[in-house]
Amino acid sequence: MQDQFDKLMESKISSGQEKKSEIPPKKKPPRRGKRIALKLALALCLVVLLICGAAVWGYTLSVNGRNLPQVYVNGVFVGNMTPEETEAALRQAKWDALEGESLSVSLPAGAGFTVDYLRSGAAVSREQAVAAAKTYGHDAGVFTNLWRWLTNHISPVDVLAGERTLDKSYIQSCMDQGILSLSAALSKTPWTADPESAKLVLFKGAGGVELDTDALYDAVATALRAGEKTMRFEKLRHEPPMPNFEQIRDQVCVEAQSAYYSESFEVVPEVVGVSFDPQQAAQLWQAAGIAEEVVVPLEITQPLYTAEQLKGLLFRDLLGAQMTYYYGSTAERINNIRLAASKLDGLILLPGESFSYNDTVGKRTQEAGFQYADAYSDGQVVPELGGGICQVSSTLYSAALYSRLKILSRTNHYFKVGYLDLGMDATVSWGAPDFKFRNDKELPIKLAAYLNEDESSLVIEIWGTDFDGVKVKLRHEDTPIYDEQYPDVQIGWNVKTYSDLYDLDGNYMDTSYVSTSVYYFHDEDIEWPEGVEKHLSDAFNTTPEPARDPYM
Repeated sequence: MQDQFDKLMESKISSGQEKKSEIPPKKKPPRRGKRIALKLALALCLVVLLICGAAVWGYTLSVNGRNLPQVYVNGVFVGNMTPEETEAALRQAKWDALEGESLSVSLPAGAGFTVDYLRSGAAVSREQAVAAAKTYGHDAGVFTNLWRWLTNHISPVDVLAGERTLDKSYIQSCMDQGILSLSAALSKTPWTADPESAKLVLFKGAGGVELDTDALYDAVATALRAGEKTMRFEKLRHEPPMPNFEQIRDQVCVEAQSAYYSESFEVVPEVVGVSFDPQQAAQLWQAAGIAEEVVVPLEITQPLYTAEQLKGLLFRDLLGAQMTYYYGSTAERINNIRLAASKLDGLILLPGESFSYNDTVGKRTQEAGFQYADAYSDGQVVPELGGGICQVSSTLYSAALYSRLKILSRTNHYFKVGYLDLGMDATVSWGAPDFKFRNDKELPIKLAAYLNEDESSLVIEIWGTDFDGVKVKLRHEDTPIYDEQYPDVQIGWNVKTYSDLYDLDGNYMDTSYVSTSVYYFHDEDIEWPEGVEKHLSDAFNTTPEPARDPYM
């Protein structure tokens, strides 16, 4: 069997050789190609072996639990250390002290906020530092970790070097708190005026200012990265508008005014005068910083007297007085004098207030308590209801002259009265004439009127406040009045009254005209030519004076 197979194969080979001899034989590949292929195969195997070795090496380095050989954490050497050894090295370097650091940011008006370095991401905790050292060279692929291990032998690495990523939302939350505190600090009254300290104080930025928040964040981030502990920020989007100082002046400035009495005789407190210069205020405002107090000096004018001083001054001085006698007067006349005087006693006149004798005493009626007494009527002495009250008005007129009060209305008697000198009397009658004067003093005046029964005298005093101490002396100049038909016959006097003023030392100061009074003689006192019989009533018709119906 085997022999047959061998013969068959020899026959095929021989036939094949014959055929091959007929076809040119192929060239055999050179031996050099085999060598190249072999080398490539060997190289590929080597690369695979290297990659596998590197992978194994890198994996071993990745899981070995030690830092790379030349690793630093913010300047602290922790190379080739385990996490426990790294933590110990950081403790020794007082790393924990860094954890409490913060950036204090000062804003205008004393407002501000703080930013924690750890929470902002500008600094890391000890645990984070340990993790960063451990992670470097262990958190990437095995080949990257192997490469970092190799290069770290040449170049040391600080795993916390370079710019850190900040927590923007946390920083902005801190900013919001600061802006809130700024708003609260700026919610002050824009300005206050204090006359006692003579200051107008304005708060620049009161009512709120708008910070440039973008610039604030950039400034905070820069300070955190630079490791700053404090910083100040005052950049605004817009400067606070300047106040309208003219309007403020209208509200603040007042003229000084002394205390005074109201119509109800209540003390109205004094007013201190206040003023300031708006131009100066504007200059001080411009020179001030945000949220600074701008102090503008106030010009203070004190009043002449305060409420307390007014109470002490009230009715302090006797301004003027007059005493007249009523010797020989009837009981009815004395009654009328007493009743009229009682109407005056205690009467107070405020500054600028006018006095009317008729309005004060009232109509003279029996119901009012007045009685009939002698009075002048058309040149005759006749009984009149209220006779004698002219002595009260005349005494008051004389006291008013000594008090230097403004006389508004006064009429003299037709005949000289026996209780006062010429030019010192003031007749009255219901309706007219009336005696009027005005209190033109700075303070109220008060009348005092009383009778001294023992001396048969009437005294009227005017009390007030004498500021200048000027004294009055009254005098008069008399010019005779002659009858037109009989020029040599004197029928009366034309009297001009003057007021001479003297200072406290008695030195003469000035003279002022007071009034002109015309008086006529009684019939029995006129010396008519022999054989001529005339009456004073006839003489009245020769004068331009209107008829009068006065009381004595």
